Amino acid sequence: MVKGANDFRRSQKYNPSTIFIILFIGFVLRLESMEAFDREIQKGRFKRVVSRKKGKPSHDTLRDALCQWDSNHLDQCHDQFIAKFKQNHGPRKGNIDGWRIGAIDGVELFTSTSRSCSDCLVRKNKEGEIEHFHRAVVLQKVGGDPRILYGVEHLKPRDGAEKGEGEITGASRLLETVKRHGRLMDIITADALYAKATFIHQVLDQGMDAVIRMKEERRLIMQDARGLFDHRPADVQWEEKDTDGDRVKVEAWDEEGFGSWRQVNVPIRMVKMVRQTERKIIVGGQKKAEIEIIERWVATTCPKSAVPTETISKIAAARWDIENNGFHDLKTYWHLDHPYVHDPTAIEAWVAILVLAVNMVYSYFYMHLHHFREWQVPLKEIIQEMKEQMRWTMPRMSQLFWKPG
Repeated sequence: MVKGANDFRRSQKYNPSTIFIILFIGFVLRLESMEAFDREIQKGRFKRVVSRKKGKPSHDTLRDALCQWDSNHLDQCHDQFIAKFKQNHGPRKGNIDGWRIGAIDGVELFTSTSRSCSDCLVRKNKEGEIEHFHRAVVLQKVGGDPRILYGVEHLKPRDGAEKGEGEITGASRLLETVKRHGRLMDIITADALYAKATFIHQVLDQGMDAVIRMKEERRLIMQDARGLFDHRPADVQWEEKDTDGDRVKVEAWDEEGFGSWRQVNVPIRMVKMVRQTERKIIVGGQKKAEIEIIERWVATTCPKSAVPTETISKIAAARWDIENNGFHDLKTYWHLDHPYVHDPTAIEAWVAILVLAVNMVYSYFYMHLHHFREWQVPLKEIIQEMKEQMRWTMPRMSQLFWKPG
């Protein structure tokens, strides 16, 4: 990956390989800004991986290189990682009852009222100010570690229109892009925004099934399912524990063969779940029991004979992984919400390198270090330890990265 790095700068005092290895390792170490990159470069943090002859590039050099980066190189890097991930049976790790699950959703990267670029989306905030922001659609492995990012598609502004592209448009491009990696998932789960016939058809055309949360009571298929389920007892009941360890009693109604979603070319299976969670709350210094009742609806193309009701419930719940273990971690620890360089080419370049760093770290810790979870050591502490060891105890590795001569 390092030797294949390339950009289109005319004058290259520092070659693309030097830029790439600094950016990649900087993202692995979770540096929060270009100024942080500059401080670490000057302190000698990268002296073990950068040739002495190359010198120390400034953060302005990093910015300039990113603005002219070769996107084909980053596509090749991602393809190389996914190929190795598949070879090591990564998609099978952390499956749900034997099914490989991916979640797709949109995320806002960052927003600004002072800086903009040609790819910025535009809106007005509550104060009436014009905001420029970037948004992307992400496809992530969910259900268990490692939660690898399979792909990111940036949404673009529409020519001559006030609003930018919708998430469905970005998701369509993303699914087409991910198709080149072969079969990574069996089922894709998404929220109610993706309850569109075009999205479901595209998932089916790629040999996968869809599990989509439903909200709109006005939909004819929702009315038909409710009319059927309200007149019969639950088909399945079970108990489980939530992430807080509280006991949850689940009742589910499950029926397939609904044809009232006329835009969809196949019959749809509808699942209604009522979850009763027993919680302990403190009122006036005393513990009291409280029961929380939540009703969830799911539409899916998975047949009942292959995917049981309880598995559908697990898959629908796993959709939250992309927000809790995906977007939250990416913004809180990996600084995805910080615009390192606000330029159209640069944004796609540094996001791609960041995704590569995240995937490398997750696959190393959760696939290579098999007992990492049992250590009960936060990942951020180990990253900090790596940061110190890289500076003081690592052998010089620059000779492994550079082309002969």
